[in-house]
Amino acid sequence: MNILLSQLKEMNLDGMHQALSHLQEMGDAQASLAMPVLNRLIEAEAEYRRDRKSQSLAKRARFRYHASLQSVATGIDRNLDRSLVDRLAEGRWIRKGQSLLITGPTGAGKSYLASALGQQACRQGFRTLYFNCNKLWYQLRQSRSRDRYEKEIRTISKAELLVLDDFGLGKLEASDRLSLLEILEDRWGKSATVVVSQRPLSSWHEILGEPTVADAICDRLFSNSEKIELKGDSLRKSPVNLDPNLPPH
Repeated sequence: MNILLSQLKEMNLDGMHQALSHLQEMGDAQASLAMPVLNRLIEAEAEYRRDRKSQSLAKRARFRYHASLQSVATGIDRNLDRSLVDRLAEGRWIRKGQSLLITGPTGAGKSYLASALGQQACRQGFRTLYFNCNKLWYQLRQSRSRDRYEKEIRTISKAELLVLDDFGLGKLEASDRLSLLEILEDRWGKSATVVVSQRPLSSWHEILGEPTVADAICDRLFSNSEKIELKGDSLRKSPVNLDPNLPPH
């Protein structure tokens, strides 16, 4: 009964908590008989709340794909072990504020993997945001002219998991580099960041441009990070083991 009382307290069901505590103090025999039903009802309510929160977090994140880790393509040909996916699914790397850098050719499943990890994070209750980098840089440049830049940066910084997709499709402007550095500085060691790119890690310094800022950004990205280099033919061309949410070729 004490476990049930704790659950009621955590769920802010104060009226039920008070009534059950009173029955326990009175030694009411009917309370013990009702425990199995109460336990099932409380667990159902807890599951309902978890689902609603997960759906709300995922909707706010705006993932590119509605993806699941179970349907992520793994194996030697993809250079991705199922054991690694399972470990990432546990979410410890998010709690530790680590970075995850995902690279690979077009169609290798980078964005799908990032979306699946993000949606798994939402199911675990982590506040998550997902951005296409080019759209994010444009959004932040626009926010500067509207005096909303600091608010935008604060919103991004508060995300427990930030996914930056399509990084490095083109060289960054000076303001974009500084925005990225500010974001990473606010998050380093506290919140997790996923960066997805077609470009190999060895080229990121060149993509970033200005050497001093590039050094600072790469230092924050590459330290305290896990790296995944996906390989293989484009999943968009293969009819095997495709998730229906992958875009058509």
